[in-house]
Amino acid sequence: MSAGTAPEGPYAGVDGLCEDIRGTLAEWVPRMLGVRVHRSVSGPAEVARLVGAVADAAEITLLPGDGATARAELHTAAARSSTAEAGHAGTDVRAELAAVRAGCRRAAVALGLRVPVVF
Repeated sequence: MSAGTAPEGPYAGVDGLCEDIRGTLAEWVPRMLGVRVHRSVSGPAEVARLVGAVADAAEITLLPGDGATARAELHTAAARSSTAEAGHAGTDVRAELAAVRAGCRRAAVALGLRVPVVF
């Protein structure tokens, strides 16, 4: 799946994608960056705030692995989540959120974390 392709399956809807992003970040962000990840998120606006906070925390944290790549991926994901939140005409919110999820996963890989492959 490319970053611009919205997935099918259990996380096909906007709410499912938002929850998947939250779950992915909850696996590593609290211990690596000290950012609290709430138990649930409600839509693209909360995802945008969460990813933005994670990207900001990455800027002030000494990161293992390829920290520069991880920071870049998180900032790109934050920008895409803001695009999804805005929901302007012509914006495919699901595709933007799929790209956010992919960017968060790439950031985790850059930090040397294991990320399960999901089909």
